[in-house]
Amino acid sequence: MENQRIRISKTMLKTGLLKLLKEKPLSQITVYELCQVSEINRTTFYKYYGSQEQLLNEIENDFLRQLDEDLKQVITQGANAMLLILQHLYEERELFCLLVRSVPAQEFSGHLFATPSIEVIFQNMFNENNYSETEVKYIRQFVFQGTFSVLYDWLNSENPEPVEKIVDVLGLLRSKL
Repeated sequence: MENQRIRISKTMLKTGLLKLLKEKPLSQITVYELCQVSEINRTTFYKYYGSQEQLLNEIENDFLRQLDEDLKQVITQGANAMLLILQHLYEERELFCLLVRSVPAQEFSGHLFATPSIEVIFQNMFNENNYSETEVKYIRQFVFQGTFSVLYDWLNSENPEPVEKIVDVLGLLRSKL
């Protein structure tokens, strides 16, 4: 269990990195600059992280862990999982888009769709039909990458459509499988 001082230091570093990522790519952010913006000593940074990439990975893991926790509650309550996933992503759209731009997209989408709760939702979708193992492999890849592209385009737009509209669009696409 981390003590309060460690949590505060890590939070300040995460906030600082997210602030800088709004301005430039990770490859152009130095540890010195990150520590200045975060008002944290470089020694403290290196006490917890070996690089800016490790800090970004922790931010991504925190995001995905929280999404998974929220979805576990949704699944057990039997609510419309897709609506709740999209509402969560909509509420966290700034962070989602920063992560997409900062983590290689293929890697981030892989992590997103490997989230246990999302995995269960998609597994249930494929179990409804009698697809072969090969068909499931390619349909899954198509659905994941297509869904990811739709989500990023939607969440990255200046005036995103209402969540319910995107649920309808994804439902329409799903019905075509």
